[in-house]
Amino acid sequence: FQFSKTKTKTNFLLLPLASCLLPLSSCLLPLASCLLPLASCLLPLASCLLPY
Repeated sequence: FQFSKTKTKTNFLLLPLASCLLPLSSCLLPLASCLLPLASCLLPLASCLLPY
């Protein structure tokens, strides 16, 4: 019984955290999709500059 009680307490604490992180992730997602092509563009450049 005590275990389930602490579990609900943890869920109660995680819920606001998740609701706070969700908009943040939805904001970071377009940013990541914007940075991904940039990274794929910079990667060959870096591998080209590496031998020098």
